[in-house]
Amino acid sequence: MGFNVKNLSNVKNLEAFVSKYTKDGNDGWFTVPSTFDSSSSSHWDRNGWELVAFKDPATNIQRGWYLDCKGQTVDITFYGFNQDLGLVRK
Repeated sequence: MGFNVKNLSNVKNLEAFVSKYTKDGNDGWFTVPSTFDSSSSSHWDRNGWELVAFKDPATNIQRGWYLDCKGQTVDITFYGFNQDLGLVRK
């Protein structure tokens, strides 16, 4: 359960933050990989509504969404700050 996050935008070194309202964990900013291949860098273990935010470290532009992952894993693909997320629930 939780969120898998990957970056398919043109933002270099994109960072993501996932809150820890439903399950304790690290809520710091992390660099987002371009694939879901490594669970150590792309997966956040959570169980319910969380804030998922993205930041461009070069410009400090940020955008976030509240998403629910209760009982499932949600694959999140970031395409850019002016676009919607790609979401696949498993």
